[in-house]
Amino acid sequence: MMGEVSELWKITAFRRLLIARVVSNIGNGITPIALAFGVLSIPGADAGSLSYVTTAQMIPLVLFMLVGGVAADRFGRSQLVGITDIVGSIFVGISALSFLTSHASIPLLCFNGFIFGMLNALWYPAFSGIMPIIVPAKLLQAANSTVGLAANAGFTVGASIAGVLVSTAGSGWGLLVDAFSFLVAGILVLRMKLPRNAQPEEGEARETIFAQLRGGWYEFSSRRWIVIVVICFAFFHMGFEGFLGVLAPVQMKEALGGAKDMGIMMFGFGVGAVSGTALALKLRPQRPLVLAVGVCPIVGLWILSLAVPMPIWVLFLMAMAGGIALDLMYANWMTTIQTNVPQEALSRVGSYDAFGSLAFAPLGLFLAGPFTHLVGARTALIAVGLMVFIAALLPLASSEVRHLKAVTHEDHT
Repeated sequence: MMGEVSELWKITAFRRLLIARVVSNIGNGITPIALAFGVLSIPGADAGSLSYVTTAQMIPLVLFMLVGGVAADRFGRSQLVGITDIVGSIFVGISALSFLTSHASIPLLCFNGFIFGMLNALWYPAFSGIMPIIVPAKLLQAANSTVGLAANAGFTVGASIAGVLVSTAGSGWGLLVDAFSFLVAGILVLRMKLPRNAQPEEGEARETIFAQLRGGWYEFSSRRWIVIVVICFAFFHMGFEGFLGVLAPVQMKEALGGAKDMGIMMFGFGVGAVSGTALALKLRPQRPLVLAVGVCPIVGLWILSLAVPMPIWVLFLMAMAGGIALDLMYANWMTTIQTNVPQEALSRVGSYDAFGSLAFAPLGLFLAGPFTHLVGARTALIAVGLMVFIAALLPLASSEVRHLKAVTHEDHT
């Protein structure tokens, strides 16, 4: 395995992508805590206010995801990733300055969140299609796992300092670190200088956006295993996004130690994510979706443990288990898609995957605040935990999901 990593490190574009993900994820580890407790610190703000801010970011992420897939396949994946990171750093920086100057407001944070969500919708499909361009097919699993491992190490570093930074210096400084991390990451990816996607031959008509969307939909919908997992994980993410964005911060503030304990729990999540990607580097399951989907019910148990709430050290361990599960899922899912879908349609299929998986996430975030008001944080967490647990189990009822075998390098060549 170390031989594969050494081989990957010789690829300049891979090194730059790896470093960019580490840098940006340091900021990503800080931001959920900084934004959540920053919003809750605004006079008159409550769980409903936090729902508005998080939903404002999630809605455009879902709505523009399909356009993002076409844009990535049409204009260039590394170019789109780099530009969206740089522009995103500006809007995160504005939010940071609003907290530092005591001018933060829910409408401003909603507006900035909306723009950032739209940029993220362009970023995700482009990023998901870069790896097969820069590394050989035989190294895809190792490449996805290595980038995931390094990115999660960055997230863990961010989460480890987030609680202390936010509780001592304030949310503004945390968001400012995130803005700087996006700027650096964007510059690194732009310097990869990957060629733009193939242009039509002279005299050949270029496919319209709608034709490209239809082609991507065919590649997506013709694989039943993708459709089944995506539908189930739409409900999974509906619950999980509401948990991370609203329910967990509210429960931490009301029943535990606030931003500091939230930082400890999210540090555990980061440690688990690093461990999960390290495991993914070693594991080569014959049936990758059985592993990818089969570990995800652990996330539902994590949510239920916060409902009790369990002591912070137990929450640390449960968050760690959840991080392991989600990154085993991510590494195996991405590799399965990348080895079963034609490369030229990969970003569009990735956008349908993300669009479907996140379709109900805005609803989950929007309802999390009012639902908490209605039934209390503990009951809301129990309901969401059960939904996440069941949604993660359901794909295993499909024989296509259970029996899909890994594509070997020989199959690819």
